[in-house]
Amino acid sequence: MLEGHPMKRWIPKIVSPEIAFFVLLVGLDQLTKWWAYLSLINWTIIPDFFYFSYTRNTGAAWSILEGQLPLLALISFIAGSTMFVYYWIKGYTMTNYFRWLLILIMAGTWGNFIDRAFYQEGVIDFISFQFGSYFFPTFNLADSYLTIGVIILIGVTLLEEYVWKKNPLKLK
Repeated sequence: MLEGHPMKRWIPKIVSPEIAFFVLLVGLDQLTKWWAYLSLINWTIIPDFFYFSYTRNTGAAWSILEGQLPLLALISFIAGSTMFVYYWIKGYTMTNYFRWLLILIMAGTWGNFIDRAFYQEGVIDFISFQFGSYFFPTFNLADSYLTIGVIILIGVTLLEEYVWKKNPLKLK
């Protein structure tokens, strides 16, 4: 039906497994935040190490720009929109792992954007770790998506650079 039609190349992007994964990740992030909010959770999972502890953060990581929700929401929206447009335009030329990592990072960005844009109290955080006397800042699934995605992306990029410099013919 759409044979030869310009829209044909866009349809797989709309219903792609990556977009389904994105929706699943954002949904899971929002569901766990809602659960933490409704239960006002404060559980010790592993004593002196791992906790579920409901809190709100009006800043970014480590409370950077605390109290600047409109600015942080704008930054999240611009970053998330830019990544989505990039995915939409370049997705078919990206390697599989880059496409999936971009989806993971986008899900984290949009998950926290939703909280910043729609809740005056800030982002819901509930996952907490303690290392000795140090309490790592409380975070959520969206933060995890962002962190994991960026760390893997940096690692893969560095590995590609190393492999490419060692043997440029193998990656062509």
